[in-house]
Amino acid sequence: MELLMQGVTLMVIGMATVFAFLVLLILAMNGSAAFFSKFAHLFPEEQKAAPKAAQATDPVADIAVALAAIKAKRG
Repeated sequence: MELLMQGVTLMVIGMATVFAFLVLLILAMNGSAAFFSKFAHLFPEEQKAAPKAAQATDPVADIAVALAAIKAKRG
């Protein structure tokens, strides 16, 4: 019976440790969210260049390239 109680005690301590870690993690995440929302003006986002429009290619040319690649692979 004593071994069973030691197992239960160890389980409770382990679960309490995990629970405490998760609570600290949630508090840290909420704290960092509050920090970055308050000081967001100090961290400007990078302006990404507009993606270049893909050139319209002929579908027949794409098929020809694929067939050439297959032929080159097979020998």
